[in-house]
Amino acid sequence: MKSITASKSALLRRVFAAVLVTLFLLSTSCAKKAALMSTPAALYSSSRNRGGGGGGGGLSVDAVPNAPASSSQSDAPAIRKVIRNGSLDLLVNDVGQSIDKIGSLVTNVGGFVEKSTQTNSGGHSATVTLRVPAARLDQVITQIKGLATAVDRESVEVRDVTREYIDLDARLRNAQAEEAQYLQILKRATTIKDTLDVTEKLSDVRGRIEQMQGEMKFLVAQIDMSTLEISLRAEADAAVAGIHWRPLRQAKIALSEMVSGLADWVDSVVAFFINLPLIAVWFLSIVALIVVAFRVLRFVWRRLGPKKSWRLPWKHPTPPVPTPGSG
Repeated sequence: MKSITASKSALLRRVFAAVLVTLFLLSTSCAKKAALMSTPAALYSSSRNRGGGGGGGGLSVDAVPNAPASSSQSDAPAIRKVIRNGSLDLLVNDVGQSIDKIGSLVTNVGGFVEKSTQTNSGGHSATVTLRVPAARLDQVITQIKGLATAVDRESVEVRDVTREYIDLDARLRNAQAEEAQYLQILKRATTIKDTLDVTEKLSDVRGRIEQMQGEMKFLVAQIDMSTLEISLRAEADAAVAGIHWRPLRQAKIALSEMVSGLADWVDSVVAFFINLPLIAVWFLSIVALIVVAFRVLRFVWRRLGPKKSWRLPWKHPTPPVPTPGSG
C-alpha cells in the first residue's frame, strides 16, 4: 500500500509540474505577441499573396497614424514661456550721440540694433529698434533711461505663449515619430508602388516638419530676444522757477497741427472741385426723378382721383368771377 500511495503522489506531482510549465509557456507567448503588436511594425502588413502574381498584398501605408509623443517628451515645461517687449519715448540733448551710446550698450549685453531711422524735419529725431536678451531687458531699459533728459513714455508688454509652445512642440515630435515609422516601412518596401506611396507620405511629413521647425525657431527667437523700440527727440528744456518749460516743443506741435489742418482743407477743396461734375450729375438726376415722379402722380390723380379740379395743397381756390348783372 505504501508503494502504491508513493507512486500516486509522484504522478500527481509530475502532472502538477507539467501544468505549471504549460501555463508559463502560454503566458510568455502572450507577452511576446502583445509586445509585437505594440511596435511600429504592427502598423502595416507585409504579407503578400503567394502564387498570386504579386498584385494583391503590399504595404498598408495609410494605416500609419500619427505616433503620439512619449509622456516624458510631452510634459509641460517647468518654466513658462513668455514674450517681453518694451518701448520708450525719450527726450535727449543730442540724438546722434545717444544712438551711438545705445548701440554700444546693447552690444555689450549681447543684443543688436535691428533698425535705426533718423529725421531732421522739424528737429532732429530718431527711431531705434533693438533686440536684447529677454533676461536683460529691464537692465537695458534702466541704462537707456539714464541717457535721457526726460522720459515721456515707458511701456513693457508681456505675452504668455506657453500653451502655443507646448502645442507646437508636441506636434513637431509627433511628426518626427511619424517620419521614423515611414522610414521603417520604406526599408521593407518590395515593389515600386509601395516605394512610391511611402515616398509620397514621407515627403508630406517632412514638409510639415520643416514648417513646424521654422515656426518653432521663430517662437524661440521671440522668447529669447526681446524687442525694444525707442523714440528719441532733441529738446532744449528751459528751467523757469523749477518748472520744465518746453515752448519750442509746444510751438512745433501747434505748427504741425496747423499744417495738417491746412493740408486737410486743401485736400477737401481739391476733391470737391474734382468731383463737382459728378455732384452735378447726381443733383440733376435726383431733380429729374422728382419731376418725373411728380408728373406721374399728378397724371394718376387726374385719371383715378376725385372728379374735381386738382390744385396744389398750398394754393387757395380761385374765387368765382362775378358776371355783370348777377345779384
